[in-house]
Amino acid sequence: MSEMPEISEIRNPLDEQKLADYLDEMSLSLSQPDSHLPRFCKPYEIKQFTFGQSNPTYLVTDSLGAEYVLRRKPMPNSKLVSKSAHAIEREFFMLKGIAECNKSAEKSRKVPVPEVLFLCEDESVLGVVFYMMKYVEGRSIKQPDMREIPESQHMKYWESIMRTIAAIHSVDCSKLVKFLPAKHFPQFQPEQLENRQNSPSYFERQLKTLTAVQASQAKTVDEIPGFGQLIKWVLEHSPKDPDKLTLVHGDCKIDNFLFHKEKPDVIAVLDWELCTMGHPIFDLANFLQPYMFPKSLNRAILPGAIIGIENPASALLVEQVLQLYESILGHKWRVGDATNNPRDLWKLGSVFGLLRLCVISQGVAMRVEKGSASSASATAIAGLYKNLSPLALDLTKKEQKL
Repeated sequence: MSEMPEISEIRNPLDEQKLADYLDEMSLSLSQPDSHLPRFCKPYEIKQFTFGQSNPTYLVTDSLGAEYVLRRKPMPNSKLVSKSAHAIEREFFMLKGIAECNKSAEKSRKVPVPEVLFLCEDESVLGVVFYMMKYVEGRSIKQPDMREIPESQHMKYWESIMRTIAAIHSVDCSKLVKFLPAKHFPQFQPEQLENRQNSPSYFERQLKTLTAVQASQAKTVDEIPGFGQLIKWVLEHSPKDPDKLTLVHGDCKIDNFLFHKEKPDVIAVLDWELCTMGHPIFDLANFLQPYMFPKSLNRAILPGAIIGIENPASALLVEQVLQLYESILGHKWRVGDATNNPRDLWKLGSVFGLLRLCVISQGVAMRVEKGSASSASATAIAGLYKNLSPLALDLTKKEQKL
């Protein structure tokens, strides 16, 4: 188990002198009475994290040892194929909004997030949009089976994970939307939300976006096999949104959760660029889907993996964890709709998760083809979508109950 996310030499260069000059300007704002910024002290040491498929991410250390994280888009806005896959502006404002909501939330409903510092949308600075936040030192768990943690502690970690996911799904979105600018969240402004019951559902919106992104990416790399069939199946089986407007992380997985170095506690949830308001089944399915993959696929992604659909313990763990989530959440997703719950919607969530993962993998393949992939493991991920789509199609034909 790594004590901190892995870093490497810079793979995606940025103009370090321009960044230093800009941070100097930011430090000048400290003279303003309402400034919340720390004093940045040059020179800076900059390394790149090994993670970050969509948006290159860097560790910036100043001369006093203060550590910050810089997240940037892979290229200028005008050259992006998918704006939604690189929406770090949304991520910045969402993190800021959640922090504001945490101030009035019950302790058990506070969502642990890093403290954001500033967003720079002026592409003349680094050539791309970027933002900075404080670095959170913690334990990064890469393997969903938590193999390096004593098995006796696994359930304590799952309790913290499900408590955190339930907290995300319990954020008071009526407060949250007040901190989300219309420029980046046009569909979640008060006037739009007043007519929410007559608006497209979360799954309808997602499928429309995925269809457009897949078509655009397919101009550079191969299409996703059976994509149209999968879209049709998910649309036919998708549920209505919850009664309560619900925040969805959008990329919920164990390596986006940072843990306390010595305790089984989540201390920060990372990578919010795919966040939205929608249906919570996807966050749960995305986090738990490795337990329902074939072992062979898991081993291709996670060498030595023992979890998988062939292992009866995997399905039992998923059922146990979903029950834990429901007990922590404490309310039904949709009153009067008995099947709108995590276990009854598990198959739908799994198929949709695989479909979305196909589009993400295809996007990585496109960036590899164009030479703009930002992750050290991009090549391996780029080939996944041709294997994942048959798996999703096969799942639509099976009875899968928990």
